[in-house]
Amino acid sequence: MKGFDQASSGVATKAELDQRIAARPKPKVEIQLTPQGAEAVEVRREIDHASEHRIKHLEERLQTARQDFENSHARALQRGRAKQDFDRRR
Repeated sequence: MKGFDQASSGVATKAELDQRIAARPKPKVEIQLTPQGAEAVEVRREIDHASEHRIKHLEERLQTARQDFENSHARALQRGRAKQDFDRRR
């Protein structure tokens, strides 16, 4: 199985973020047939840690993209208003 860093395409999407959040392990009250032991626990911990790291990365990337979009949108509005004012004064 590839690691999360190797398998990811580098593109942060809301769909991947939602999918990873939905795939987070949830506590279950049932008989576990999964092997227990130090090695199994360590492997599970590493997988969970990698997934949480990717979730944090996706959230940061999407937040940055949203801020960039909002900033560029605000600047575009200001340029449009400035152009309108300039054209009116001519």
